This record gives sequence, structure tokens and C-alpha cells, in this order.
Amino acid sequence: METVTEKKEKRIMVVEDDKNLNKLISYNLSKNGYMVESVYDGISAKDKLTKDIFDVVVLDIMLPGIDGFRICEFIKENLAAHKTFVVVLTARAQPLDKIYGTLAGADYYLTKPFSVAKLMGIIKKLTIIRDKKFSVGKGGGNEKNS
Repeated sequence: METVTEKKEKRIMVVEDDKNLNKLISYNLSKNGYMVESVYDGISAKDKLTKDIFDVVVLDIMLPGIDGFRICEFIKENLAAHKTFVVVLTARAQPLDKIYGTLAGADYYLTKPFSVAKLMGIIKKLTIIRDKKFSVGKGGGNEKNS
């Protein structure tokens, strides 16, 4: 069974320009034992992603500066960050938007309005999958030997 200490090693970045929604998501992630970094625009997200490695990024699409599709592509093309899971969380619910998200490398596409419980479940599942393949916490992003 996973302890709170083990969960604390999981790093999640929330990229959402709606400050209240960002705080809601960040609060729930922190309450569930994750280390959370919040940013409110695409430029800050890209800057953080060049300096830090995250297990999961919760990413809005309609962001000031650089849109979420470009940030997602940046994550998946970046050698240091490409193992990061991306959960797109957006109001853009058209089929073409979902195709763009998939092509950009999103691992999950969740549309607003959404259930916080569902988002927490998705993140938990992705961190479990990540644990089976990689370790970011103490191991600094090195692959685990299986």
C-alpha cells in the first residue's frame, strides 16, 4: 500500500489560467499527498518544464502566452520531460480538438466541466503506471530496473 510519504514524491504541475480552478485542483492534489507546482500561463509552464521534471502535468489548452497544445508538444519532444504524463483539462470539447490533443501527445483528454474526483482518479492511475516504468522523486527521473 502506498503511504503519504511515497505519494509526496509525486510531482504534479497544474497549468490553468483560471486562478480559482487552479487553486481548487492544486488544493485537492495537495490534500491527496502530491507535491504541486501551479502556473497560470504557457510561458511560465515552459520555463518550469525546462528546469524541473514532473510526473504529471494537468494542462489547460487556452492559455495566455503559449497554448496548451504547444506545451504538450514541448513536453513530449523534450528529452528530460518526455516521460511526463499530460492530462489535458479544457473547455475545448470538439472532436477536432481531441485529435489535436492526441497528436500533441496528451495521455488523457478531460473536458470541462469535470469531476474533481475523476481527475484525482486519472492522476492516481497515471502515477501508478509511471511508478512501474520510471521514478522522478528521489531517483531524479531515472528508469527503474524491472
